[in-house]
Amino acid sequence: MSLGPQIRIAYHVPGVDRVCWVRIAGDGSAVGGNDVRELGVEVRGNEEVRRVFVTPSRTVVVDSVEATMNVAIEDADALYLNGYNSWTDSVERTPDDRMWGLTRAPRAVVDKYVLDASGDYRFVPEDARPGRQHGFGYGYLRQGDEVLLFGSLDEDSGFTLIQEDLGLQTLTFTKEPPASPIPGGARVELLSLVLTGGTLEQAVSRWLALSGIHAREATPVVGFTSWYRHYGNIDAWKLKKDLEGLASVAEGIDLTGLLPVFQVDDGYAKVGDWLEYDCARFPDGMAVLADDVREHGFVPGLWLAPFVCERASKVFSKHPDWLMRDEAGELVTTGSQWSGAVALDTRNEDVRRYVRKVLRTVTQEWGFGLLKLDFLYAACMVPHDGLNRGQLMADALDLLRESVADGTKLLFCGVPLVSAFGRCEYCRVGQDVGLDWDDKPHRRLLHRERVSTKLSLANARGRAHLDGKAFRCDPDVMFLRQEGVSLSASHRVEMFVTDTTCGGVLLTSDDMGAWGAAQIDKYHEAIERFRSHNGL
Repeated sequence: MSLGPQIRIAYHVPGVDRVCWVRIAGDGSAVGGNDVRELGVEVRGNEEVRRVFVTPSRTVVVDSVEATMNVAIEDADALYLNGYNSWTDSVERTPDDRMWGLTRAPRAVVDKYVLDASGDYRFVPEDARPGRQHGFGYGYLRQGDEVLLFGSLDEDSGFTLIQEDLGLQTLTFTKEPPASPIPGGARVELLSLVLTGGTLEQAVSRWLALSGIHAREATPVVGFTSWYRHYGNIDAWKLKKDLEGLASVAEGIDLTGLLPVFQVDDGYAKVGDWLEYDCARFPDGMAVLADDVREHGFVPGLWLAPFVCERASKVFSKHPDWLMRDEAGELVTTGSQWSGAVALDTRNEDVRRYVRKVLRTVTQEWGFGLLKLDFLYAACMVPHDGLNRGQLMADALDLLRESVADGTKLLFCGVPLVSAFGRCEYCRVGQDVGLDWDDKPHRRLLHRERVSTKLSLANARGRAHLDGKAFRCDPDVMFLRQEGVSLSASHRVEMFVTDTTCGGVLLTSDDMGAWGAAQIDKYHEAIERFRSHNGL
């Protein structure tokens, strides 16, 4: 099948109230009168790769870039479209499936709980008709064991929305245009697409190779995280007990080739005031806690959300100029967590200095060797400072990497997924699990990023093809405890199998010191399955 999409570029000249356009046919010929020459369109590539460049004769603003490809979608057994965020459901569906967003939820509920922040709801109109699904970055059609993979080769220059139209048998790729005018005479690549086939593993490997993306070296992680045991109610004494429980269970386990981690999650400081930890809860300080973790033989891990702050934080009250605002001058809300969360302006130099200071302090002075960095989508919610969403996200993630001590391992979460490729060692690939299977019935009508064990495990399997190629996949935690966790025996088996065979991170959030002999034996079995999956 030939790539040969129909490409349409709309643009205007600053100060001139007239929209111009260029259309390029599948054979590379262009139509559009003088506009073709004015924009200087160049199409390069072959049946596998197609790149579109422009060299305008004068300064122009590109308003939209769109490519439409005719594909026999109805013949496929399944369609896969990668969801926007690492929490967005991303699984194989039938081509005639519906993709529900937030239209079923009352607007008052959406606004109260800021449910439209973590997904693409603010910039992609919802279309819940059958056969009108969408995703970002890449996707594939599967027929038997073979796939036809399609995707963008450069999401750092702007995100690529992919939309299915089953009725027309088309896939449309809408690329974010440059947020700044293109000067006359400058040569700019507006779009780069790939169409490749084979097994899923072969196609993903080929796509990433053509994109120049390589996974960072990452040792498989095992260990404990505090979140689902305590949520935000943590202190030094509780964590010391958890650390001793982890150490007692780990005795006698072969950890060769694994990175044993004890991760401190949310609750040690107000969100945004990362260096002002709660001294009543942690009287000896965070560095002492990290030292204690290392003395027990584990790598100390720490959770942060570097691009947001809560309204009750000092950052919020003392630095209003750090807060991101939209075109109407309103604060950009990112969620209803804590006392209400808002985005920081990651292009503000003071914000960038603060992020660097925080990350250098927690890694160099406090000694945490793994950082779980969360709610990262906050950096790219509003195009600004001459950058579009994709450029903002790439810039913000690069800021994180350059700010930490050498050797620090990064686990990204709540991030536009393709932006994370090659930039972190580990990445969450699904929603948060819950303490039950699929939450209450009315909550199932909410957003695609909602808390759900069922959806989280499905996502872990749906994105397992990325493990070891883009990063090591983190499927979230595995529960072995009975108390407080409402999962059937079959659902527990599904969690056990998925978590041990679909990624490079195997964490639990149980009181491991309270495990009985059967649970400890099951954990040993989990480690052995995980080792086997990782070739150890």
